[in-house]
Amino acid sequence: MKNDKPILILDLGSGSIKALVGYELSNRPVILHTLESDLMPIFRREKIVNPQILATTLKRMIRDLEVHFGFPFDHLEVVIPSLELDVYHGEKTTNTVDPQGSIHPMDIQNLQSMFQKEFVSGNVAQVCLVPVAYTIDNQKISINPPIGEITTNILLQAYVQYVHKTYLESIKAIFDMAQIKVKRFSLDGQVVADLLESQQKDRPSVYALIDHGAHVTSLHVISQHKLIRTERIETGSEQLTAHIANRFNVTIDDARQLKHRHGFDPRSSMFNGLVYAQAGLTIRQEQLNDAIKEFYEPLVDEMNHILQFFDMDQTTQDIRDLPLVMIGGGSQLTGFDVLMSRLGIGQSIERPFIKTIGARQLKSLTTLGGLRFAHRYKVIEDDVRRHIELSRTSPSQKRNFTNYEDE
Repeated sequence: MKNDKPILILDLGSGSIKALVGYELSNRPVILHTLESDLMPIFRREKIVNPQILATTLKRMIRDLEVHFGFPFDHLEVVIPSLELDVYHGEKTTNTVDPQGSIHPMDIQNLQSMFQKEFVSGNVAQVCLVPVAYTIDNQKISINPPIGEITTNILLQAYVQYVHKTYLESIKAIFDMAQIKVKRFSLDGQVVADLLESQQKDRPSVYALIDHGAHVTSLHVISQHKLIRTERIETGSEQLTAHIANRFNVTIDDARQLKHRHGFDPRSSMFNGLVYAQAGLTIRQEQLNDAIKEFYEPLVDEMNHILQFFDMDQTTQDIRDLPLVMIGGGSQLTGFDVLMSRLGIGQSIERPFIKTIGARQLKSLTTLGGLRFAHRYKVIEDDVRRHIELSRTSPSQKRNFTNYEDE
C-alpha cells in the first residue's frame, strides 16, 4: 500500500455510518473526502437493527464515493464497535524462511498466523492483531516489520482482540449482502488510541477513553496505547433528544434543535432566557437545564459504577484515578463537562484536539483513527504477494535497522 494511494475507511457507529477517503503523508493524515449517513440506529446490543437497510446504505455510500472519485476502491477498512471484547496478550517466535536469514514478508505472516491459531473459545472470533514490537536476535526492537534485516529468529509481541463470533459474522454477512469486499476490520477504541498516540507524543499510555455516541456510551480502558477492555451502556445523545421531546411534549426535530442550539447552560440563574416559544408553549433555559440534568445524572452514576469495578492491575487499583478522555458526537453538547463533573474522582476531562484540516470534530476521530491504523499496521499479505517473485537484496545494500522505527 503506497502512502499516497487513497484508501476508504468506514466507521459503523451507534447512530450513523461515517466514511473517510484519504492517505498519510509523512505520518500526517491527508483527507480527500468525508461522508456521513443520516441518523439511524445500527446496533442494539450485539444485533444489527435492520440488516437490509444497513446493506443498502453501505452500498449506496460506496457507489457515491466511487462516482465522486471516478475509480473503484480496492482497499476498504471497516471500524466496528468493540462489543463483548476479549483481549489476549502474548508473544511468538519463528525462524526465517530464507537460508541466509533475511526477513521476508512471509516470516511476518507466519508470526501473525501463530497468533491467529490461538484458541480462546468457540464463541469468540479474532478481529485484529495489534503488534507491540518485533525483536530480532534478542536485542534489536522495532514497531514495524523489519523486512530485509538479517537475523536467526524473530519475536513478535502483540495484543489480539476478539469479539463475540456471532456478532462479527453478522457484520461480515452485511458486507457479503452488499457485495462489498473488506480488507480488514478493526475496533473503534483501538483506532482512536492509535490516533491519539501519534498526534500527542506526551500522552499517558494508560487512560479511560469514553465515547458518548448517538445511541451508545462506550467506556474503554487503554493500556500501553492498546485497547484492553470495553463496557457499553445502551444510552446516547439521541435518548437525550427523546427525553427532551417527552418532557416538553415537542417534536423530535424541535427537541434536537433545543439540544444542539442551547444545551446545558449553567449561567441560567443569570441569563434564564426564552429558548422555545411555539403554539402557546414556552421553555426557558433553566427548564431545559433541569431536563438535561435529569437525563445525565443516572447515566453518570452508571458510568461511575462500571469504572469502579473495572479489573485493573496492581499499579492501578481504581480506574477512576486514570485520566479521562471524552470523545463522540454526544459529548459536543454545550455544558457537557459540567454534567460530567461527578465522573471519576475529581480529575478533569480531556477533549483531544487533532491537527487535521477538514476533520477535527470529535465525531471524526474514529475514521481518522482507522486511517492511522491502516497505515501503521499494514496488511502483510500484500507484501507477501509483492515480494514473492523478487530477488533478494544483498545485506550490504540494506538500510540500518533503526530506519524502521515508527515516526
